[in-house]
Amino acid sequence: MLILEARPQGSTYPQLTQAPIDTYANFLNFFRGGHTIDDNVMGRVVADTLQGAALKISLTSGYLTKTKNMAMPNDSVADIFLTPSGSELIQAAVDRKFCELAVELARKSIPEDKEPHPFVGVVVVRDGEMLATGFRGETGKGGDHGEFCALKKLTDDVDKVDLTGCTVYTTLEPCSTRKPNKTPCANRLINARATRVVYGLGDKDETVYGHIQLQEAHIPVGVFPQDLIDELQEMNERWSGTRRQLEVAPPSNGGTSTLANASYYKTGTSMTDNTHFFVRLPKDDGGFFTVEDINKNVLAWGRTVQEIAMKWHQIDNQKVIIEGMQRVSSGSSHPLLTLR
Repeated sequence: MLILEARPQGSTYPQLTQAPIDTYANFLNFFRGGHTIDDNVMGRVVADTLQGAALKISLTSGYLTKTKNMAMPNDSVADIFLTPSGSELIQAAVDRKFCELAVELARKSIPEDKEPHPFVGVVVVRDGEMLATGFRGETGKGGDHGEFCALKKLTDDVDKVDLTGCTVYTTLEPCSTRKPNKTPCANRLINARATRVVYGLGDKDETVYGHIQLQEAHIPVGVFPQDLIDELQEMNERWSGTRRQLEVAPPSNGGTSTLANASYYKTGTSMTDNTHFFVRLPKDDGGFFTVEDINKNVLAWGRTVQEIAMKWHQIDNQKVIIEGMQRVSSGSSHPLLTLR
């Protein structure tokens, strides 16, 4: 980090030799955001170290810059900064490490019921330091998304978390819509001022457009390396196969009892042209309730009375309000299907 005020006399300043040297990428990343060090880098004791050699190469290559610390002109300290070209050089290596961790976390995901759900892992990083991790369902509450589980570790009030300077690695494109009273993950990352987001799988669901949301909020978006995306595709194959599939209408329930019926008349047409609809019971246990016309064409279907009732009222609104038809008759043996 940068030091902006002189330390008391006799205090020591950070040494170049404290920079990690296990990899060149980690050495460069140590200076992301700037780092103030003791300006003894040309002394033989420091210059002969691996860090001294790496600094010399980095300054010559333009991956790092070294300037006098102007806040303390009387102290022998220097500010070392990672340049844009240095950042670009190491980003792939830095990203991969955290992308791999996110994939491993994704394997721990806990589905909330028997329906297929995605495996999602999340890692939050600032200046190369991992701040928090999470995976779907980690909180023990069914349905909690990976981003939420990670941010919850930073603060109990996830709506007030500050991700300034943070890169968020998530194995799935952040969601854009949630149930009432829940904040979509893309919105949460935008509100928290995340500096960058890197994700693995794009979500095939048409209600998800997190990538575009983040870009519109001027948050840079990256993607995982292709081999890790391939791994995530295999891991999520069962869930992904349920996304963006065209619904196929079930067969007619013709012959079963009707729960409701309605007829509609268009002004200026013959009464013989009236439109007739019926809500029919499923033929078998576990089958669909259907809305059908007089020719047994299936117009809508649902697993429960509540679901088919919602669609039944939508069809009635379409006919009466949108198409301007008159409902000339209706009947129902179930209160949820009664048209008013």
